[in-house]
Amino acid sequence: MFKIFFFSELRYSLRNPMIYLFFFIVFLLVFFASVSDNVTIGGSIGNVYRNAPNVITTYSIIMTLFGLLFAAAFFNSSALRDHKNNFQEIIFSKPINKFGYFIGKFSASLLLSTIPITAVFFAVVIGSKIAPLMGWIEPERYGPLYFKTFMSNYFIFILPNMFIGGAIIYSLAQLFKNTTVSFVGAMLILFGYSVAGELISDIDNEKIAALVDTFGIRTYGIVSKYYTPFEKNTLNPSLSGLILYNRIIWISVSLIILLASYSRFTFSSKKSKKNKIKNEVSENQLIEYDKSQLETFVNNDSVVNHFKSFFKLNMKSIYKHVTFKILFLFSIIQLAAGLISGYEYYGLKSYPITNLMIDQISGSSGLFILIILVFFSGELVWRDRDVQINEVIDSTPHSSLASLFSKTISLLFLSIFIHFSLTLIAIIYQLVMGYIEIEFSLYIKDFIYNLFPLYFTTCSVVVAIQVIVNNKYIGYMVSVIVLLVLDIILEVLDISSNMISFGATPYMIYSDLNGFGPSNVGVFWFSVYWMLFGLFLFTLSGFIWNRGSVKSLKERLNGFKSNTSKSYIIIVCSVGLLWVSVSIFVYYNTQILNTYNSVDKSEELAISYENIYKKFKNLPLPKIIDAKYNIDIFPKKKSADVTAELTLINHNHTPIDSILLNVNKQWDLTFDLPNASIISKDSDHGVHFYGIDPPILPGDTIILKINNKFETKGFSNGGETTSIVKNGSFLNNFEILANIGYDSNRELSDKNKRKKSNLPLKARMPKLENNCGVNCNKNYLTNGFSDFINVETIISTSNDQIAIAPGSLVKEWIQNDRKYFKYKVDHPSQNFYSFISADYEIAKRKWGEIDIEIYYDSKHSVNIEMMLNAVERSLEYYTENFGPYYHKQCRIIEFPRFSNFAQAFPGTMPYSESFGFIIDLEDAEDNNVIDAVIAHEMAHQWWAHQVIGADMQGGTLLSEAFSEYSSLMTLKKIAKTPMKMREMLKYDHDRYLRGRSGEREKELALYKVENQSYIHYGKGSIVLYALQDYIGEDKVNSSMKSFLEKYRYKTPYPTSLDFLSILESKIPDSLTYLIDDWFKEITLYDNRLKKANAKKLENGKYEVKIQIEASKIKADSLGNEIEVNLNEWIDIGVFSDIDEKELIYQKRVKVDDSLMNFTMVVDTIPLKAGIDPRHLLIDRVFDDNIKAITLE
Repeated sequence: MFKIFFFSELRYSLRNPMIYLFFFIVFLLVFFASVSDNVTIGGSIGNVYRNAPNVITTYSIIMTLFGLLFAAAFFNSSALRDHKNNFQEIIFSKPINKFGYFIGKFSASLLLSTIPITAVFFAVVIGSKIAPLMGWIEPERYGPLYFKTFMSNYFIFILPNMFIGGAIIYSLAQLFKNTTVSFVGAMLILFGYSVAGELISDIDNEKIAALVDTFGIRTYGIVSKYYTPFEKNTLNPSLSGLILYNRIIWISVSLIILLASYSRFTFSSKKSKKNKIKNEVSENQLIEYDKSQLETFVNNDSVVNHFKSFFKLNMKSIYKHVTFKILFLFSIIQLAAGLISGYEYYGLKSYPITNLMIDQISGSSGLFILIILVFFSGELVWRDRDVQINEVIDSTPHSSLASLFSKTISLLFLSIFIHFSLTLIAIIYQLVMGYIEIEFSLYIKDFIYNLFPLYFTTCSVVVAIQVIVNNKYIGYMVSVIVLLVLDIILEVLDISSNMISFGATPYMIYSDLNGFGPSNVGVFWFSVYWMLFGLFLFTLSGFIWNRGSVKSLKERLNGFKSNTSKSYIIIVCSVGLLWVSVSIFVYYNTQILNTYNSVDKSEELAISYENIYKKFKNLPLPKIIDAKYNIDIFPKKKSADVTAELTLINHNHTPIDSILLNVNKQWDLTFDLPNASIISKDSDHGVHFYGIDPPILPGDTIILKINNKFETKGFSNGGETTSIVKNGSFLNNFEILANIGYDSNRELSDKNKRKKSNLPLKARMPKLENNCGVNCNKNYLTNGFSDFINVETIISTSNDQIAIAPGSLVKEWIQNDRKYFKYKVDHPSQNFYSFISADYEIAKRKWGEIDIEIYYDSKHSVNIEMMLNAVERSLEYYTENFGPYYHKQCRIIEFPRFSNFAQAFPGTMPYSESFGFIIDLEDAEDNNVIDAVIAHEMAHQWWAHQVIGADMQGGTLLSEAFSEYSSLMTLKKIAKTPMKMREMLKYDHDRYLRGRSGEREKELALYKVENQSYIHYGKGSIVLYALQDYIGEDKVNSSMKSFLEKYRYKTPYPTSLDFLSILESKIPDSLTYLIDDWFKEITLYDNRLKKANAKKLENGKYEVKIQIEASKIKADSLGNEIEVNLNEWIDIGVFSDIDEKELIYQKRVKVDDSLMNFTMVVDTIPLKAGIDPRHLLIDRVFDDNIKAITLE
């Protein structure tokens, strides 16, 4: 009997075109993604093959999310087809087997739902063959295909995920005999995926997130997060660890649901009395309500009254609908999960300020609101036809527009209701958290500016699609394509216009400093454009609104005159004309007045720039030795006028007879250089070439005068500059000056694209040299154009703001209703300067002769005292251990949250408003991110501004790694226990290990780092911190101090080899191997605690015996690993608590065998033991280092 129903279901579905359509859609999506460089899914960049197992797995599990639609189609059809066709009583009257019928149809649907997703495999195989033949992608980008990859994905993800989704859908469909209810049940999977996404915002929650994700998408991401390129190219997913636990949990839950449904399933078609009465009552209510509506239509010809009647009916039907209730509940739980579990920095959260609540609401509700709007667009348009009263309603004398318009407004009110319900929850959360500075008006403004236009457009378009398509389910598919799939298609086609991407507007984010802006004008006009588009499409659909019996599109088009009036035609034409007018205006601003390049065009320009101008790379350049700036910032106009007077000297041994300028095309630059005349101007690349006659002789100095103006013109497609805004302008000298000489940063950097374009491989940085000579005459920051220079700045702004530049404030005055400030640096410094203007409060403190100043927004005063303390602690530690601070002031300056970083300029450190000013640190003893970030940026006043590495490999070790280490040491000084630092170090471990997983070219040893942030930030800080623990803090610090004293404010610039030569003299012979292992090679450890037992001794103490397993691993630049001999000093330790906060015993032992036993004696009850308990060594899996102790 099982076989009969199984094969019967298969034959029915395989004759249906739906399965082939689904297969074709998946095939196209994956095929074009696999053969296009514009799409990178699964990390298919750098050394990772386009068809790597990791990439195929990512495609497969993402497509199982789309597979929910396939599962809903097949399982609903299987469960409800007999019921809908009133055929079940005939079948059920036969002597059929319950198991064969129920499980047979389920099993067939399960197999069918997996077939479209297997298109991933065909797309990858075919794409990997066709793309190289067509020249789309280089053959080297594809690796071998493993049959095991396909099998693993099918049996670990595709089949189980379809079983999970199918069990829920099939069971609900059998129980409720309702497609809608089963579809909503499938949303549980999306909900689990979304909640897991909130949980993984902090490392400590990753295991929970891996188990919560119903489909295992986040689970695989967590398991594979540390995969190297080699591992991504070779490792297939395996049914072990977190993936195994996830599969067991959710398959078990699904199996229980399926078995429960099976036990309730019966061939009897009798209904319980309770259900029968309930259904009869609901049906009578609907009919009675429709009768009252009909009376209103007959007795009142008012279009307004017709609209009101339709609107009330629509809203009641929505709010009573079980789908709305469930999806609305999902939205609430999703928001709550984000508010409660979402972490931002080092396991910390910000205060619940209103703009962050707005971000959370949009992020949590966006997808669910879209699902609700798409679903109810079909329900509202097809409701009357589904209950077969459409002809009665349509025969009444009412305006088609009233009926149609009411459906759109009903959807809009629905989105408003959901949004403000979630807003209320966010406000309650703010109050519960003790935050009372709630900006109610901001909630409303943000909705009006950002969400109302999108919701209005979406409501109009999805209703219009349902009307035009005239098929509910095809309408759903078209709506999903327009709202979600269209952007993927545009990305593949390299189309980035917001005029085509549905509902798109320029980037705009609210800032407490700057409010809505600077792209608010562009957002407004794009919003008007999309709202008019939606309204126009919606009113057009009114011409073919189906009244009466179902008609073809041709019949509806032929009969539009009978359904519309002249006034309606005038309205449609007026809306269309208005939309066209706004389209022209938007097009002029974004495509003519403010042009932009597509990705392909930008790459073409990069290629041609290199081909044309690289031959001038070695032209001798003058160096800046002195700079005087005169900067006028006009915040309200969003414009700036910059005059710079630069003193240049020819340090070369040859005359300079020509100079190449790279001009920022957004600025209007004029250039005054004595004896210079224009040779050529290249407007496409923004390159001006000047000849100098007579040339600048060696040792000669000249004055270069630059005038650069910026003026905002209209609005652009991507958004306006965030450098010059109404409050919080933030410029640097590289932005306001022309870049002199060939700019290698404009070259293509991706090695695969360079090869495809017949360009030679590009070195990220010059090779590290010992005794490098002239190659050490330039540093990696200014690239030879300057060294340590004097700078004076006169900067003006509006009379309600403060303008800040590096250096001491020499003078301040008011002229022509504008404020003027004159600054002068106290010591020649790196040519790296910022210029900032905003309306600030100022907090001041004196530390010795140094003025500590915090410039901040009045709303963000809560952490200011902590910031002042953090600056003081940094100054104390650094001056004591490294040497003097060479500026008379130390400023931290808040800037708008357009970006999320802090940065160090001489004596001046801009700091994003979202990064530290609003972090909740009331209970944050473990991870004080304010101290960490401020200490890092303060450290740059020594490591980068006093000494900086030469422009070659290893340069950023001497600045970024040193600064991050210095930051950790200030935190160590205030840490109450040794285990506090492990909480900070785990984030550096994660940063390094995740970073090497995404390496595009090759991982290098620390001393040869090529400005790879995961190496100099993550690994560099870990290595230096561990080193001070092994050889002593004083030895590491004295090495750094000696290095600084030798090279402070000097040229030629030092290299990492210069530092290592000093450090090596401080290291005892027994630990010299650390230099090679930690600095010169890529070394990882795999340490595990196998056994841990303890017994109480007669003297009351406890004897702890442990067995450890250890290995040391060397990796090459691609992640290939080999195990090497052990001869290490590694810590072992004992904890007296489960939370691993009380380390009561620690000893550094010699580990020279892979399996060793150790015995320790402790005074108190031991609960846990471990190897490397403070996580000093780089170990990819740290969880197995520590185990609970078994007490004998």
